[in-house]
Amino acid sequence: MKAIVYHGIGDIRLDDVPEPKIQDPTDAIVRLTASAICGTDLHFIRGTFSDMQEGTILGHEGVGIVEEVGEDVRNLVPGDRVVIPSTIACGICSYCRAGYFSQCDEANPNGKQAGTSFMAVPNPPGHFMAYKRKKPVFLSPTPD
Repeated sequence: MKAIVYHGIGDIRLDDVPEPKIQDPTDAIVRLTASAICGTDLHFIRGTFSDMQEGTILGHEGVGIVEEVGEDVRNLVPGDRVVIPSTIACGICSYCRAGYFSQCDEANPNGKQAGTSFMAVPNPPGHFMAYKRKKPVFLSPTPD
């Protein structure tokens, strides 16, 4: 599949990358139908974000259609339209269980003192690609 990939400051390309596969029983595969470019993506491209690594897939804030779900997924079925937020979270800590995913201390690469954690780079990869593997706890169903 095609994805927008960072190769260096000012150097992004449309590359072929492997399609995601279900890895855990709680995964979902989403076919992206739209994804927004954000100021954060521009920081990555311009070099004002210091931890960028060559090969990182850019993009976040996607919208798509669920194509496949793991055996433990109960809240989504293939064909559901979903929004994928830019925040990252573990899905099981006290903040996540209370619905405060953006305050997750476990997924935040900068630890408990960092506050809100957005798309982690280089992992997980961004949304500027055809298909995305994501935990359903972070997928918000949306009407057609």
